[in-house]
Amino acid sequence: MDMETIARFGPAAIALGTFLEGETTVLLAGAGLALGVFDFWTVALSALAGSLAGDQFFFWLGRMKGAAWLNGHPRFGAAVDKAARMMVRHRLPLLCAYRFVYGLRGAIPFAFGVSGICWRFFLLANMVTAALWSFLVTLLGMHAGRFLTDPAMIARLPLLGAAAAVAAGLVFILRRRRKSGGQLT
Repeated sequence: MDMETIARFGPAAIALGTFLEGETTVLLAGAGLALGVFDFWTVALSALAGSLAGDQFFFWLGRMKGAAWLNGHPRFGAAVDKAARMMVRHRLPLLCAYRFVYGLRGAIPFAFGVSGICWRFFLLANMVTAALWSFLVTLLGMHAGRFLTDPAMIARLPLLGAAAAVAAGLVFILRRRRKSGGQLT
């Protein structure tokens, strides 16, 4: 989804974009805050609604259709298998943080639905984490938008890029030195 579509359709586009993997949509809408296209609560609440709806959809799809649906969608099944392995070891932390795991946001609620976890517990955890996620990602998008629309910041981008390159180089050198037993190579 692009900024033009988000600006044209507003909260509906944000909610639809967050129904699935929605970080990009919320970041762009958050950047729209800096441009005056939206207000903070419109973006955050639309992201919350779409995210909640999407996660509940995948949870109930897993609960109702589970194994039968996986047989017809082997690619999604591989993601659910990965989520299920994570779920066995880290059930509660995963329930609290799954929406921050990129690429598995639909598979993890689906796996929770298949697992038989109490739907009320999942709904409550989903509401709390969706609220936190929508607030944080909207804030991040808003600050990124302010950063990228400030002419003084745009002028500093080459300097920031150079600093990032130097930092990456130092990390590379230090890692290499650490692997070689402290010897510079």
